[in-house]
Amino acid sequence: MKIVEGVDLHVLASRQFKTNHIKIRFSGQKQEATIARRVLVAQMLETATEHYPSSKQLREKLADMYGTSLSTSVSSKAYLHCVDIDISFINDKFLSKGESLLDQVLDLIEEVLYHPLISVERYQTKVFDVEKQNLINALEADKEDHFYAADLALQRLYYQDETIAISKYSRADLVEKEDAFTAYQEFQSLLANDKIDIFVLGDVDDYKLLQRLHKLPFEDRYQYLSPAYSQEKTNLILGKIDLQDANQSILELGYHLPISYEDSDYAALLVFNGLLGGFAHSKLFRYVREEAALAYTISSRYDIFSNFFKIYAGVNKKDRDKALSLINKQLRDMKLGRFSDREVRETKQMLLSSIRLSEDNPQSLIENAYYRTVFGSSYRDLDRLLTELDEVDKKAVMSVARKLSLQAVYFMEGD
Repeated sequence: MKIVEGVDLHVLASRQFKTNHIKIRFSGQKQEATIARRVLVAQMLETATEHYPSSKQLREKLADMYGTSLSTSVSSKAYLHCVDIDISFINDKFLSKGESLLDQVLDLIEEVLYHPLISVERYQTKVFDVEKQNLINALEADKEDHFYAADLALQRLYYQDETIAISKYSRADLVEKEDAFTAYQEFQSLLANDKIDIFVLGDVDDYKLLQRLHKLPFEDRYQYLSPAYSQEKTNLILGKIDLQDANQSILELGYHLPISYEDSDYAALLVFNGLLGGFAHSKLFRYVREEAALAYTISSRYDIFSNFFKIYAGVNKKDRDKALSLINKQLRDMKLGRFSDREVRETKQMLLSSIRLSEDNPQSLIENAYYRTVFGSSYRDLDRLLTELDEVDKKAVMSVARKLSLQAVYFMEGD
């Protein structure tokens, strides 16, 4: 349902859960110049407002609303940077007769969006400076998360566009440059220019919801945003070794895989990833981790928005070459069809179980609804996805494996 141009309401009617869920997603272009500001905006949105000028007061208000939760998060989808506001609250039918928590939640949304804690066209400096320092501290602490640091290092090696490789949380040096004025101006830009999707999952009064949202001063915005990013594969394999003060070493491999969500072999890709490294029965887990004991953790993952496939493993530095050789062997075996039909069936069954479990997760249901808005007619509903998975055979999995091209190798060498 369109509220204004570029602002849409998506109601997912459900009586499955005792709580209702609202996600407000702001989608804008991912840019180095603005990403730190957007992350700072996300922090301010959940910290304080004009009428609740401290985190303590805002949390007390939420507690009075029967324990309603309010949080924010950020995510990257190739060229998109998203800022989410998530609210969960008890269904009105569990409250005293005549009491409406939905009304209070909608009041709170208006408060958060249109009554921020500001002083003369900038965020209130005292609160903002605390949140800015909190973000810098978190980004500095992330450097101690060696897998996170290795992921970012691999992305910098792999992606030819540096913007795609930037962390969704930005960088400490970019955050340092921002202040209460620049962050607040970015918030105004989000409200005026970002594509906004409002997802409501639960048992709510659609008419009341739409009527109230129409009263908010949203304005039309015209911005074409596509998350898709692709780059040509190269014949050059980039490599880098970093020495770190860490007990273990990390090996990360980045591959070009020219399969997108819209492609007919997307379901085969899911099976390929599951069989290679996605599940506990996968080849990487069984042969590299369990039998050869060359990795204490190992898995594979695929980014549907950028044709980027990666394998990552925690290893001892002395085992790097052995682990790499055995990983390559598993990929060769996949390309040559050295796996059984039984393994394919088992992988499809595990994928089916994962999909079924996601149907019981509110956030997964909302994310699926978002994908429906992004991919339109190419979106795979549950029935279509299950049908396509059922049709995947050994030959289709081999075809996916043969499209992989190694592009980047990163090794974080621990002491």
